Amino acid sequence: MNDAVDPVAEATQRLEAAVERLARAASARPASVRAEDDAPGVDPAAVAALAARLDETIARLRGVLGEDA
Repeated sequence: MNDAVDPVAEATQRLEAAVERLARAASARPASVRAEDDAPGVDPAAVAALAARLDETIARLRGVLGEDA
């Protein structure tokens, strides 16, 4: 049996697991007090910060994989 691990496949699995943990954590959070126009339980600043971090991570991953953005 070949014990070599494809680093891209391993990174993909780790990323998918992290996204799954984020989804579970987000669904388990209690709803916060919100204004009429806000989505329930969502802090817009936190979402924007997370989106920026994810965009940066995806861009770095695409760069490593040699994909165009």
